[in-house]
Amino acid sequence: MKRIDLLPPEQRVKASRERGLLWAILILVAIVVALGMVYMWQKNQVGDQQADLDRLTAESAVVQQKALALAPYAAIQTTRTAMTQTAQGIYDSRVPWSTILQQISLVIPDNVRLQSLTGTVPATMLPGPAVPTTPGVAAAATADITFVGTTYTHRDVAEFMTRLGLIPQLSNIQLASSAGADATGTEGATTTPTVTFTVTASLRPYLTPPPATVIQGAAQ
Repeated sequence: MKRIDLLPPEQRVKASRERGLLWAILILVAIVVALGMVYMWQKNQVGDQQADLDRLTAESAVVQQKALALAPYAAIQTTRTAMTQTAQGIYDSRVPWSTILQQISLVIPDNVRLQSLTGTVPATMLPGPAVPTTPGVAAAATADITFVGTTYTHRDVAEFMTRLGLIPQLSNIQLASSAGADATGTEGATTTPTVTFTVTASLRPYLTPPPATVIQGAAQ
């Protein structure tokens, strides 16, 4: 059976407008509710992040306080490490006189007698302040060790100098003086040393300078 709308046209238009307004209000309410839910979710997220930030800030403050409390110990450890390294450097750069003397005793010829042996360590091989030198001028070799002795012939002096050259710690071996004649004697007579000599040598420089010792001008 066909339905017949008995409402006047103006009433039908009004009802249609009211239904449209109702739907618009419902959509607006839904949008406001959705925006409210998004706002609350974002607010909760910000609150959680702020709580994490506050917690991390508090932990950082505690760590900083502990670091400040331990700072003196860290400085002590740094100083101890530096002192240990310096002491090790001094030990490694020491002049091994006992080894040098032992090697001299092994290479000295049987017919050579030493009357004196003096040795000094040059300033450039000592730990401490830098030793200034003139820029562009090479440092001259110094006589760090001096041998004074007697023997029978000048050839014995030359042999002694040659054998000193076998010692790794020595360099620049020079004859300072050699006085006297070769020993002579008659058959059956006792031969006495007649040659007195003075020989000098330098200590071989370190490959690495001692701690706190830098030769100024060496790199120029």
